[in-house]
Amino acid sequence: MIFTFSMISHLFLIPILPFAAAFLIPIFGRWLPQRGAWLSIAAVMASFIIALDLLLRVGDGSLLLPHAVTPVPWFSVGLYEFVWGFQLDGLSLLMGLIVTGVSLLIQIYSLGYMSDAPRLKQYFASLSLFTSGMLLVVFSDNYFQLFIGWELMGLCSYLLIGYDWDREAAGKAAVKAFLTTRIGDLGFYAALLTIFIILGTFNFVQIEERLLDGGLSSWAITLMALLIFGGVVGKSAQFPLHVWLPDAMEGPTPVSALIHSATMVAAGVYLTARSYVLFSGSPMAMHIVSWVGGGTSLMAALFGVATRDIKRMLAFSTISQLGLMLLGLGVSGYSGSVMHMATHAAFKALLFLAAGSVIHAVHTNDIWKMGSLSKQMAVTFTVFLFGALALAAIPPFAGFFSKDKIIENIYLAHQPGLLALAYSVSGLTAFYVFRVIGLVFLGQPKERDRFAHAHESPWVMTIPMIILAFFAVSFGWILSRPSIFETFFSAPLHHAALEAAIPAWVMITANSVAVGGMGLGLFLYTGDLTRVESLARVFHPIHHFLFRQAYLDEAYELFLLRPVRGLAAGLDWFDRQIIDRIFVDGFKTIADELLSRRTPEEATASGERSGRIQNYLMIVTFAALVLLFWNSH
Repeated sequence: MIFTFSMISHLFLIPILPFAAAFLIPIFGRWLPQRGAWLSIAAVMASFIIALDLLLRVGDGSLLLPHAVTPVPWFSVGLYEFVWGFQLDGLSLLMGLIVTGVSLLIQIYSLGYMSDAPRLKQYFASLSLFTSGMLLVVFSDNYFQLFIGWELMGLCSYLLIGYDWDREAAGKAAVKAFLTTRIGDLGFYAALLTIFIILGTFNFVQIEERLLDGGLSSWAITLMALLIFGGVVGKSAQFPLHVWLPDAMEGPTPVSALIHSATMVAAGVYLTARSYVLFSGSPMAMHIVSWVGGGTSLMAALFGVATRDIKRMLAFSTISQLGLMLLGLGVSGYSGSVMHMATHAAFKALLFLAAGSVIHAVHTNDIWKMGSLSKQMAVTFTVFLFGALALAAIPPFAGFFSKDKIIENIYLAHQPGLLALAYSVSGLTAFYVFRVIGLVFLGQPKERDRFAHAHESPWVMTIPMIILAFFAVSFGWILSRPSIFETFFSAPLHHAALEAAIPAWVMITANSVAVGGMGLGLFLYTGDLTRVESLARVFHPIHHFLFRQAYLDEAYELFLLRPVRGLAAGLDWFDRQIIDRIFVDGFKTIADELLSRRTPEEATASGERSGRIQNYLMIVTFAALVLLFWNSH
């Protein structure tokens, strides 16, 4: 097949360029500036420019969406031909821009944050491969190809979370993330088999056509949707597979920023949105998605209130916001959830990079040891404040537009229980993020001498934060413009968005709860902390329960890991003591005894006969090759 160097052919390059950089850096990195970091940055920058060019062409009308790229044959199994295929629609274009743009800023930030770190070749090669895997997920036109990018990210998350492998905590966190997400991926893999058996294709467009043709039973659609959701639960850290994400904070902060904003965890919400035509065909699946997402969102928000680690607080915030997105999708609120996925990428990347700037300056993650950093780190404080306002959904920041859209959709779905849950999450989110503002930036330092020399981060770290801060302020307003909203957030064909008048009290309540949570967080955690200490004594059992994450890790250890380890130890004993000692070693002893009774002449003759077996195998192999060559001609 011959490719023309057209604007659509460029679409192939968006995931390929970072993929190529990931393999070139280990080979040539030692001779390149900063161990190949600039090669990784150049590759993702080129991908971003291509995505931006496609956006401009959509804007001037020279490129119409959706648009499919002519697939490239890969291999065949029976009558089915697997292909490399890419598609461009509003969802993939939006996420392609976000993934490449956020990844570019994080990699530039890493030049400063990781300047003294070892193994920079490994770090930037893994970042490039990570970005490439997410872009493959975003632009694939079929589930099989998407699954390859999905698993590629699983590998990269293991490498990056465990980057500081010499620390035991980092190694354990990497293994925990890898194995936990693999459990969910078993569901996704089963979904692939089920989809192919029932529908006979992996292609998204063909699947939609066959679903719309009818003839499929509701149980078959529900089965396919829920198996896919198993993968989503693992990747996007939803209950009960959420336990890996807080521990993933053991990785470098720029890695945490990338995982939590534009890759990995966002892939689960993206997959649900991409499979919306499948989920919306099953009321049961939609109901499960909404309640799992809503329950996880509230649970993680409660955990965020109790944590002392600034990165773990942001991790619980991510779990909570992802749950909110899934809740929106579960109540047929496609547009609000996809919009929140986009705005969340900007302000969550900003919050993590700002947190990294603080950690870089004070060398601790414990917010209770910090204080008064707004004076010494004015830029970091300002951008963190913008990110916090966006996360708390305070108007006119980005999160206000997208979160309120989700709440509107919950109201239109006539789900009062889920609406109350969303309000609770809104208030808790504003509370815990402004708790951090109060303790870290506005409160008095607890260890004054330790933080006396804290200073602002270098420009290579502050400039990416300032750019993200701009989007934390404006992105919601930009995306809500009618022409842009129609391009990016229209629900898939044949699925009309919910339309009805929204009473004023719905939005007034949402904003009041957010402002109230923000005010309470600042009131309790700025200045005199005696009120907090008194409350902590009163509510100590509840606080400790939330601080230990409801003892879910301990429950997994007791009821899952220990029995598995016991079973493994038993099988190991059976293998060594029964299989090896009795059968393997026992038969070997008998054979040695028999051979030792042979005469030298008999042993030589036996060796000659055994040697002829190699000749027989050579003849058979040669004959098979001749037959294959003959049949191919």
